[in-house]
Amino acid sequence: MTKEQIREIIDNQRSFFRNDKTRSVDSRLEYLRKFKSSLVRYEGEMIDAVKHDMGRADVETFFMELNMNMDELDYALRNIRSWTKHQKVRTPFLFFKSSSAIYPEPYGTALIISAWNFPFLQLFSPLVGAIAAGNTAVLKPSSDSPSCASVANKIIRETFPPEYVIVLEGETEITTMLLEELFDYIFFTGSPRVGKFIMEAAAKHLTPVTLELGGKSPVIIDGDAHIDLAAKRVVWGKYYNAGQICVSPDHVYVHKRIKQQFIDAAKKYIKQFYGENPKTGPDYGFIINDRNFHRITEYLKEGTVIYGGQTEERTRYIAPTIIDNLPDDAKMRKDEIFAPILPVIEFTDINDVIKSLKNQQKPLSLYYFSEDPLKQKRIIAETSSGGVTINDTMAHGGTVYLPFGGVGNSGMGAYHGKKTFDTFTHYKSVMNHSTIYDSPLKYAPYKGKLKMLKTLIKFLP
Repeated sequence: MTKEQIREIIDNQRSFFRNDKTRSVDSRLEYLRKFKSSLVRYEGEMIDAVKHDMGRADVETFFMELNMNMDELDYALRNIRSWTKHQKVRTPFLFFKSSSAIYPEPYGTALIISAWNFPFLQLFSPLVGAIAAGNTAVLKPSSDSPSCASVANKIIRETFPPEYVIVLEGETEITTMLLEELFDYIFFTGSPRVGKFIMEAAAKHLTPVTLELGGKSPVIIDGDAHIDLAAKRVVWGKYYNAGQICVSPDHVYVHKRIKQQFIDAAKKYIKQFYGENPKTGPDYGFIINDRNFHRITEYLKEGTVIYGGQTEERTRYIAPTIIDNLPDDAKMRKDEIFAPILPVIEFTDINDVIKSLKNQQKPLSLYYFSEDPLKQKRIIAETSSGGVTINDTMAHGGTVYLPFGGVGNSGMGAYHGKKTFDTFTHYKSVMNHSTIYDSPLKYAPYKGKLKMLKTLIKFLP
């Protein structure tokens, strides 16, 4: 695809938007319903495509991608009429006989760039908000999950005209060319490293962005935690999609008193979930590409492998692994692991953990296990992260009723539910100033008016 072809696609979308083809709420609802029908019709193909690209279990794909997209669609369909109404707000008495309101309006043409690890959720969930808000959209799926990109393209082609929504498949060169063009909004999901590149490109056009990034999402298991349940939920979160999730538990701080109990329970649940040999089972995936496989195998040289550690380059298999005795200068202490490797770090004083977290980049998620409500409140108050789940992992990211997004190095902006609509909406302030009365105080000459104005303001409601 050439730059000229990309420019023509964007020009066609901009023309479609400027002709008010996306303004009608009835039209938005019609297309969202068509989109929902398409997702139902292609459910099997989406599950098969994810299986082909990363070996993920069907249940995981249904639960974390297809079901969540349906939640987004259903929530938007139920609420879009109320979301799109203007909201009247109070007007100061100084503007006597005037009215004020906030009008939601679409930005225009949006660019949505998704990552490979949740290729349908990260592409379609933002799209729901973009359409509900009245935008057109260019979608760029990751080239690392090509089967998923192909199915996504098929779904969009059968649901929307290309001047409304279009999928552009291809390598990173396509993304680079897209970012050279003017968009009205950019929504990106990926790594902090690439996020900086996206933001730099957007800055050239002063384009607003949402960056859904990642980071080292820590788990803290305090001494009073329900150890067995904590281990079960950490294992579920860590090895879901073979650890290739932005909100996956990165590493675990475990109180020294219960460390061994946690490790024993974690081993038990790995075997219970995936069997003695996960490679031959139906519920455990593989690493997305050779580059990531080799990156991850280097991590296995750090610390002491106390469970797992087996690899197979041909199938890009890395076993669910637990590591102890991780050196302070280990790469896994600095890098987002994004792999089925769980370092266990013991602590004796929660103050030390909190202090350490304050000195690190803010993560996308933080997970705390404790039965003490006061300790839970303290962790929420004294740490900063995109979101927090207490006594579980990843759960806060699975609801349309909580905004999902990062802070600092883990991203900016948020989506899910109403927040997805808000993300792709400009809220325009409108004052309708009355012609019945026109105060002489605001006009020059001002001589003698300051004292009168101060007195008037003092007594105004």
